[in-house]
Amino acid sequence: MILDFVKFINTAMRKRIDWFVEEQDYRDLGMTWMSQGNRGNFTERWLDKFTKNGVCHFMNDDERRIYNQAKLPNYWRFYQELIEYRFNSDGFRAPEFDTIDWKNSYVILGCSHVFGIGNPYQDTIGEFLSKELSAPVINLGVYGAGFEVIYNNFLKQIRTYGKAKGYFFHWSYPNRKINVLNYFYDDDNNYKDYWDRRDEVPGTTSAKEFSDEYLNNQMYKRNIIFHSVREILKDTYYSEVKEPRTWTIHEDKKDCAITVKLPEGIDKGHVDGTWIDYPDEYKSWYINEVCARDIVKYNKYDGPKGSHFGREVNKLLAKYFISEGVNGNHK
Repeated sequence: MILDFVKFINTAMRKRIDWFVEEQDYRDLGMTWMSQGNRGNFTERWLDKFTKNGVCHFMNDDERRIYNQAKLPNYWRFYQELIEYRFNSDGFRAPEFDTIDWKNSYVILGCSHVFGIGNPYQDTIGEFLSKELSAPVINLGVYGAGFEVIYNNFLKQIRTYGKAKGYFFHWSYPNRKINVLNYFYDDDNNYKDYWDRRDEVPGTTSAKEFSDEYLNNQMYKRNIIFHSVREILKDTYYSEVKEPRTWTIHEDKKDCAITVKLPEGIDKGHVDGTWIDYPDEYKSWYINEVCARDIVKYNKYDGPKGSHFGREVNKLLAKYFISEGVNGNHK
């Protein structure tokens, strides 16, 4: 407790830039990784509270709550499987960046769906892509990220290490918001490349943050970012998913790019009605393959609510990424 208070005081006493004094000094500012917790950035040290030797077992309250309440049927796979989230020193679910052969690796960027909340590492979209490509795919997914964070990390990766072999963008929900709170430095210009940020997500943030004026501006910025990425990568292989709402298990929904097929032996007629009437084979498949571990709610009448994508969805997203790639063949 005392140590946390000291850290807070040290952070508060850092010099904040006065943007209206000597503005010419701040026309070319550095970039920082925006991640789960960059251990080199004094504003993001919170991750250390949840990790031991770089390993964390729960990333959010929903994951921990449903796991500890143990209300799901006994065929839920995560009664037996414990997930490990391993972070590099920059706060990503990836190897140390200085050890990566970037020219022979692909990069995937996105929010928590790419990071893989509620999924073992081998069940993330990036790892399924890696199997399809027979090449490393570096996971730059960030829990809670909006598209500005994704774009920031894309530029930071290129500026620091040069272009990778190819890129996959799983763009976040367009109404997410990043608040950049401060840009810190001290007398020796330490931390000069670090921006202190907070990600604002609808549903967990006040609705006042998401006015019509904000959303109009957000869609304009989103459009600029999309065009910028295409121009930067005009000679590089890349693929993108415009936002997470791209899949369904209902074949009659034509506005979704991906249909998750029902398991063999279960046809559509078996799953008309309510969850309590569905066969156990379907329920087991759905909570273990379509849902990630972080199911927000579950009861025997309505079934699971509110999880991230499970491994079956991630596997299909990887195939979709490859089918939609542009600027040459991924091979």
